Amino acid sequence: MAGGGGNAIRQVNDTLQDSVIGILSQFLPELKKLPADRAYQRTLDDIGLLERCFKVFRAQRDKFAPVLLDRSQHPVTDDNTPMACGRSLEQVVAMIVRTAAKRHFRRRHMPVHTPKAENAHRRLHQRLGQLFKAPPPATALHATPLRGRAEELYDALKANLLHDWQVPLVPTYAEMSPNLARSLGDKLLELKDVDHLRRVVADPEEAAKLFETPEQQQTAIDPAPRRDDRARLSDVLATGGGLKVEAFAKVLQLAQLRAQLRPRPAEAPLSQPLRETGTMPAKLLVAELGLRLDQLATVLLVAHETIGVESYGKFFGPHADAAVVMRMTQRARQSGLTQASSLSDCAEFVRQLFKRADPKS
Repeated sequence: MAGGGGNAIRQVNDTLQDSVIGILSQFLPELKKLPADRAYQRTLDDIGLLERCFKVFRAQRDKFAPVLLDRSQHPVTDDNTPMACGRSLEQVVAMIVRTAAKRHFRRRHMPVHTPKAENAHRRLHQRLGQLFKAPPPATALHATPLRGRAEELYDALKANLLHDWQVPLVPTYAEMSPNLARSLGDKLLELKDVDHLRRVVADPEEAAKLFETPEQQQTAIDPAPRRDDRARLSDVLATGGGLKVEAFAKVLQLAQLRAQLRPRPAEAPLSQPLRETGTMPAKLLVAELGLRLDQLATVLLVAHETIGVESYGKFFGPHADAAVVMRMTQRARQSGLTQASSLSDCAEFVRQLFKRADPKS
């Protein structure tokens, strides 16, 4: 982009806001109605508009020739040659895509509560804050402060937010868990079809297929160990909401699972907490942490006996707050809880997490 010296990022932004928006306004009437600075900000905030801007640029690239110049004021005709600002077009595109994605993630995961719901949200978050306020032991659980889901997701995807064709995929990226985003790595760039991307986001089995070798794909019916042993949501979620308790029948008989629990009256069914669990908390525990079925059962059962029926309903019931559950999964990731963790590790994490809510601690 024309010109020289100064801060590269500032120079890029100034050129985009001035010359580039001016050219785009010739083709996009919605930009022409706005002052240049507002038009630029609106473009970064509107995924659909940004997609149209990139389409105009690719179709009418010759119109942008006055701003596509190197330091010697020679035309830049490819995406890799450094321009006058010191950045290549490829780098500028990546910068725009990342900025738009970060803004979208923040809007998606930091919604503004309506006044009517504000008091209920505040009460629930105050209780969560009390639970998390205990003096922190010297463990990885408290090693770093919590970060917002939007920032965590952005950091997981940033290295692979590179191309303008990714702009229409940003809303689907926003539905990913940070854990899935990290797991995909540069495989993200193989997902150019939005329907395929949605299947990967919705189903861990689809994500696992991306890592299969051609030989593995040919022998898909071979009952070899899966890359991902997380609980299958289609098996554990009931059609009308909640969990299919029968899906847990075998794991509830595991001696190592029962060893994590306190003695209970014979008449108290072990499956009762599962019947009180909502769809959303179970989905997030599996999607965010990749929990196996026995781990999921352990987390839920230990939480139920630790904090009691009433609090369990607030945190894991049908009307639980997604933001609260995601905060808990963030704690779990920070503590190192993974699909490879033992059931005793899962139980200990839950007890430490809810320590202050446990009347017996």
